[in-house]
Amino acid sequence: MVSILINAETEAETSLVKTTSQEVVSLESQLIEQNKPTHNFETNLLPSLVEVNKEIELYRQNQSDKSTLVKLQEVRKQIADSWLNFNTLENLKIAYLGELGQIHKALLKSSIKEESLTETEQKFVTQIKANIAKGFNQALDIKNLLAGMLYQRADRLEIKYEKAPIPNWFATDYLKFMFASPQLFQEIGETDNYYHFMAGWLSYVHNNISTNPDSELWQAIASLFVENSNWIPLYFTTTPNLKNLYVKRAEIIEFVLKNRGLQLDYTMESRPYDRQKIRLGILKDHYNPQTETYSLLPVFEHLDRSKFEIFLYAINSNGHPLEKYCQSRVDKFIEVPKELKNQVQTIRNDNLDILFFGSNITAITKNSTLLATHRLARIQVTSINSPATTGMTPIDYYISGKLTAPTEITKEQYTEKLVNIEGSGLCFRDPIPETIPVVQPLRSSWGATDETTIFISGANSYKIIPEMRETWAKILVAVPNSILVLYPFNPNWTNSYPVRPFIQQMRATLEGHGIDSKRLVVIKALPSKSDIKKCLELADIYLDSFPYGGATSLIDPLMIGLPPVVVEGNALRFRQASALLQEINMEDLIADGEESYVNLAVKLATNSEWRQQKRQEIQEKMQQNPSFLDSLSYSTKIGELFQELFEQWQNIHLQKKTESTNKKSLTPKFINRLVGCVNLYKIDPTDQSLVEELRQLRKQIADFWLDISPKELETIYQGKVRQAYLALLASGIQNEPQTEDEEKFLKELADQSMGLTNPKAINALLGGMLYFPPGKMLVRDAKNRLPQWLINDYKQVFESREVAQKLEKTFQAKSPHLSEDSIGRDLDTRPLKAAEAKTEKNLVLTENKTDNLDSANQKFMNQLLGSVNLYYIDPSDESVVKELRQLRKQTADFWINLEPQKLENFYLGEMGKAYQALLNSGVQNQSLVESEQEFLQHLATQLAQGIEAPKAINYLLAAMLYCRSEQLRIEDIDKLPHWLLEDYQKFAGNG
Repeated sequence: MVSILINAETEAETSLVKTTSQEVVSLESQLIEQNKPTHNFETNLLPSLVEVNKEIELYRQNQSDKSTLVKLQEVRKQIADSWLNFNTLENLKIAYLGELGQIHKALLKSSIKEESLTETEQKFVTQIKANIAKGFNQALDIKNLLAGMLYQRADRLEIKYEKAPIPNWFATDYLKFMFASPQLFQEIGETDNYYHFMAGWLSYVHNNISTNPDSELWQAIASLFVENSNWIPLYFTTTPNLKNLYVKRAEIIEFVLKNRGLQLDYTMESRPYDRQKIRLGILKDHYNPQTETYSLLPVFEHLDRSKFEIFLYAINSNGHPLEKYCQSRVDKFIEVPKELKNQVQTIRNDNLDILFFGSNITAITKNSTLLATHRLARIQVTSINSPATTGMTPIDYYISGKLTAPTEITKEQYTEKLVNIEGSGLCFRDPIPETIPVVQPLRSSWGATDETTIFISGANSYKIIPEMRETWAKILVAVPNSILVLYPFNPNWTNSYPVRPFIQQMRATLEGHGIDSKRLVVIKALPSKSDIKKCLELADIYLDSFPYGGATSLIDPLMIGLPPVVVEGNALRFRQASALLQEINMEDLIADGEESYVNLAVKLATNSEWRQQKRQEIQEKMQQNPSFLDSLSYSTKIGELFQELFEQWQNIHLQKKTESTNKKSLTPKFINRLVGCVNLYKIDPTDQSLVEELRQLRKQIADFWLDISPKELETIYQGKVRQAYLALLASGIQNEPQTEDEEKFLKELADQSMGLTNPKAINALLGGMLYFPPGKMLVRDAKNRLPQWLINDYKQVFESREVAQKLEKTFQAKSPHLSEDSIGRDLDTRPLKAAEAKTEKNLVLTENKTDNLDSANQKFMNQLLGSVNLYYIDPSDESVVKELRQLRKQTADFWINLEPQKLENFYLGEMGKAYQALLNSGVQNQSLVESEQEFLQHLATQLAQGIEAPKAINYLLAAMLYCRSEQLRIEDIDKLPHWLLEDYQKFAGNG
């Protein structure tokens, strides 16, 4: 191994965590908690850690005790001042690793940061933020961050995190702070600001992880992200499409699991030929009384057991009566082992046809989330319990309703294929009888009289963002004799709410509108649904939250006929409440924004007759067992959908035959099926089931051509198969990214058709034409070299610029995975395809300064791969050879000029893939022109200094492009870097 590359790290790796001397320190010291230092920062002005912890505990037990909060605020200010007064990084380090740092961390965990700042604190924080916004130009500048993080979250501090010089002793806490999520939004616009912060920060982390996959540092950071990130706050942004963020999240989770040795991809065992039923698995964290369980039960409760074999998987089991009822509705109940690897194997051993993920796998990272990144069944599905796309490639389908996630509005928000059933796609079922209510509230106990209008809401406190608080305040202003009752602390979400800060901010909003705080009633967590209904019975109008509306929380007011006011938005999580009202034909209670929401609430409050009419209508509708409570009907619809999805899977994945009477003909049934699929694909090229089927049909026709005797090609081609063949050629399927198997097959076809000298070259060309996009495969002098029966069809598709541009334009216009937003992701995750290359002159390859390929470098590599393709087809084409010579020189110069410490990074990336394509093309067999001979002599001179000489590997990479294997030998082969060794052995014939 070359010594200069030992322990070398890329610029991206060293940019996050540095010592004062800017040298990269060991991972262990960066990301593992330090042992207590021998020195402590001492001061007589601060309380001890024990005293602070006692005050924090008092605050947790009684958040209404303002005196305790004041004491903690005073301590916080003292700690912040202490950080700001340090004048050396060494003293700052000693203090942080001592008791001062422990008090600092205790305050961070206390949740006092959710409290509103006093006027004095706001001025103090404004100055700190101004200093933080200047960046971390000096290592000691992080003292501003230490002070600021005591008061506000990372998304509110304007942190310049790109290449921030964070010292090793602070790295772990810094990353946890950056990954932490808010419990409560305080100001107007804060939810959307948080979204934009997360989008930038996540992109930065994701890009560095993708660029440095072998870095132990970034591997550790990826693990911290997976363990600490909480995505629930992102649900409440007004941005409907969270797909890009969730894709990055899924890729980081996948990266972490693969580094831990877990096998995510998996080829299912053959399905038993005698299995008569669809084997369905249902996976959930637990089956306790909870929103997720109520919405999951209708999925399987009444499935036709003659058609389905149902396995219920529980990550945790405690024998609750609801769990036992769920067990009674399935064939098998399995509590999976505790270890993830064993959970995976347990589920795979059951050879499932369909696996339905019933828990929310888009919120925090738990075992069900990690399981969802594995291939565990033939088909994997999730639904509304995950209120956003998972971004995970193993999840094939997202099931919703036509009212909740209409395809024309929401399809672009999912990586899964969105499939909708009729109606809302929502159904709730609780088979356990309700308990006797514990609470017995009275209107008078809330300060209301018979004339008072009582607005009530069970929206969770997380959903009650500052904009929602403002809207409710406007309603209370418009209806003077009214109060607002909230029960926002649903234990299904969490057992730990920032109760006092929430109430204080609600009151502050009302007071800002001149509303007496007595008009706000906040109820603590209620024991049961029967207690909730007791409270709802006293109210007049139910106020749903928006943009994130209610689903289960809306069922309770509807059950007692309480008229709700809801808003319909443009994402599933914004449309659940409106979908439920549409199912009972109560559309006149649906608003389209804040203004109509306020007007509708005021109308209900001031028009008692209309309000009573709505109450009676709702009661009548609810007595008719609406769809969202009809578990039997829902199970039937879901069962039919499961059967349809499985039938599609069988059509695509089961062994297909060409259905020919002999190898020289294709049946009309086959041809009709192919033409039908082509027509459907032209309508919707985003339908992945169609894409997969067309891939299969394409392979069958390509194999068909290879089986034909060359003497019989013309006769067969002029038959019925020509219709299907030309339809497939004109479909645009060639623009789809190629799978690994397709790349290998196309390479075989290219080898066989090379130079059109092989007896079966035309057979192979007919197959290859199905894989090359029109306009991107050329046969030199085709008029004289191709048979007459083929030339016109070939020229119409492959030499017609009009046809090529039309097909490419149509495909890109209809295909979202070629959109601007997804191109960057595709470059990170998919190998460049030769068929995507487009010849462009005078492109220059330069070292990339960014984490991803820029457009110029991308064009260069597309040009290179395109030229390699053309050379495969016809190595005698002098124009192609000339272009490859130029591209080879540019590639060689790139390697020579690249800094040695960056070689591995680029070689293992997109540049390395293009280099391998050129290396394997055989262009080295072309005689060298005079300038190339001189260049190679220069390379030989440099390499003569030994493989351990500076930049020796740079020159070796360049030389391999010009030498045949027997011309280039290295004696000290064991001194080659590990990332190059295997490829060099293959090049030299030792692989």
